[in-house]
Amino acid sequence: MPDRHRIVPPGRPAADRILMPAEMAAADRHAIEQLAIPGVALMENASRHVARALAARCPPGGRVAVICGGGNNGGDGSGAARHLVAWGRPVELWLTRAPERYVGDAATNLDACRRIGLKPHIWSDDGSPDPQRFAWIIDAVLGTGLSGEVRGAAADAIRWMNRATAPALAVDIPSGIDGATGAVCGVAVEAAHTVTFATSKPGHWLFPGAGRRGTLEIVDIGMPPACIERTPARRWLMGDADLAPALAARPRDAHKGRQGHVYVLGGAPGRTGAVRMCADAAMRAGAGLATIGAAPDAAAALGPALYETMVEGLLDRSAGAITNRLADFDAVAVGPGLDPDDRVGAVLAEALPAVERPMVIDADGLNHAARRPAIARGRIITPHPGEAGRLLGCATAEIQRDRLAAAAALAEAFDATVVLKGAHTIVHAADGVAVCPDGHPGMATAGAGDVLTGVIAALLARGLPPGPAARAAVLWHARAGAHAARSGAHHMLARDIISGLAAVERGAGEGGGDHRCAG
Repeated sequence: MPDRHRIVPPGRPAADRILMPAEMAAADRHAIEQLAIPGVALMENASRHVARALAARCPPGGRVAVICGGGNNGGDGSGAARHLVAWGRPVELWLTRAPERYVGDAATNLDACRRIGLKPHIWSDDGSPDPQRFAWIIDAVLGTGLSGEVRGAAADAIRWMNRATAPALAVDIPSGIDGATGAVCGVAVEAAHTVTFATSKPGHWLFPGAGRRGTLEIVDIGMPPACIERTPARRWLMGDADLAPALAARPRDAHKGRQGHVYVLGGAPGRTGAVRMCADAAMRAGAGLATIGAAPDAAAALGPALYETMVEGLLDRSAGAITNRLADFDAVAVGPGLDPDDRVGAVLAEALPAVERPMVIDADGLNHAARRPAIARGRIITPHPGEAGRLLGCATAEIQRDRLAAAAALAEAFDATVVLKGAHTIVHAADGVAVCPDGHPGMATAGAGDVLTGVIAALLARGLPPGPAARAAVLWHARAGAHAARSGAHHMLARDIISGLAAVERGAGEGGGDHRCAG
């Protein structure tokens, strides 16, 4: 079993980790109280990164509005204002509460601003600034620990920022976003860029918060890694280390029998494209062999269209016959193009639990599992939010309200490895929770999920355990889609993603998404 005090496998930088706001606050306290690192030193490092990010984007003569709340987020903002003034940038400092209400390190930074001649304006007393006067805005009103609806001067300032023509740079997270869930707490800043400290937080990756942060920069503020690693949380951003097992070179004496044989169970008449894409993706992802088991009429229709893949009629056979047949394969994918008829679900509920092979369940396999959970128990399941809602007996909106919690609930309910699809897909596995930072909106297209299922099945057939197989497949699939988009296929077909798999393998589909880590 992995060490529960490591967030991620050894060798990952701190910036790959994802901490809840409360966990980040605990790490901060440990650095200050136990390691005797002055809090004002951490704040100074954070504020310098914010100022540098702003200076890199704002023309030298462009006026900057720095809007600060009363907590440490405001202290980071006023520190950034001081750096910008020292660099000759025109700055106006605005506060959403009276200066005497600032305490601790935030008060120290505010006093330093006064000492260099930067007089703060108070939002309630001085009205609000003219939004046309600024080239950029720094949002330092509220941080990642927000809970409850934003009110008062803070809400007024957020609305002002969203009305302004100048872009906003958010400190840590756009003000008004719940750092744990990504929810909008009444009103939230729409930022062009966000600078966050030490690690990212769930609210940077969960929508709607992920849609408000703009590009994300994760910066090192001098917090020792031990402060972060002491938390028992195991959440991280997928990266090259997750993808590497899938792209490992084959041995020189490789043959197709050692690369694994995938069986794709699905394909009703009129729905044969799904199983074909799934099998093609499995082959492109390195499986040595792939066979489709479909309804007899569908198998007959598929035959002339297939090249590398074999096909047979299986879905009209008994549960025992299906169980025995699937035992001949290295991994099984169930669901693409599967007949939604409830009689099929009854047969699968009898057949699949007895199959002792790695298995991924998708599409109508999941819809059958919603009525007969034994179909999916102990497997990899790949629901989109609507399917996740059916599996848990709740509305899609409830799934989207807290996707991390939904993935955890699915993992517990089905004792399964969960791939909760969507923008920034989540993989919840026995060894941790990983979020995919890559992908492209054009991947929201028919068949994209069937392609992902085929990639997962191929990696299972090649011998990867469920968690690593799911993570590698999700990241490979996302980067393939991003490569297809860069190649001009913004409104892509699922087949474009299959083609992109090879580009990623060649090294042409590098990651990065809309975030970066800075020292």
